[in-house]
Amino acid sequence: MRQVGLVLLCGALLLLIACSDQTSSNAFTGYVTKIEGHRALVINPGSRSINPSNPEYYEAVWVSSVPSKIKVGQQVQVWFAGNEIATSYPGQGKAAKVTVIQTSKPDKADLAQDEVIRKALLNEGIASLQYLVIKDVSYDEITDSWTIRYRGAMDASSEVRDFQVPDQ
Repeated sequence: MRQVGLVLLCGALLLLIACSDQTSSNAFTGYVTKIEGHRALVINPGSRSINPSNPEYYEAVWVSSVPSKIKVGQQVQVWFAGNEIATSYPGQGKAAKVTVIQTSKPDKADLAQDEVIRKALLNEGIASLQYLVIKDVSYDEITDSWTIRYRGAMDASSEVRDFQVPDQ
């Protein structure tokens, strides 16, 4: 009787794995830093070391088939169609699903985080970065302003910089 239960349990697990959503293993999270047509450049703010000459590597992907509701500045999670992501830099892949990661707006703030990022991109110094890594976005209630911590993704010598955006 025990063996029958074990066989049924194994069979159920195999069926569950076979029927599960295969896109969960290829999810990618990051900030939308550019939009061109129906594709968006999404860059993950977390770095990893891929070799000694490039100690801070930031994953970046041009995601095609992005819904028109997606805007620059939003933090998104992308599931790719199939397992094919071009290994160029930035990578390229077709979205099967894109969801916006909702960020809470501080009680006393007038702007939302994505609006602040869009305002910051009006600054020539930030907008000129080909691959912008947004490390952090924070609101200071005392000064009623936002601070965006950012850097360029391709320049290993690029330091993290701060940019202030008034909350208006």
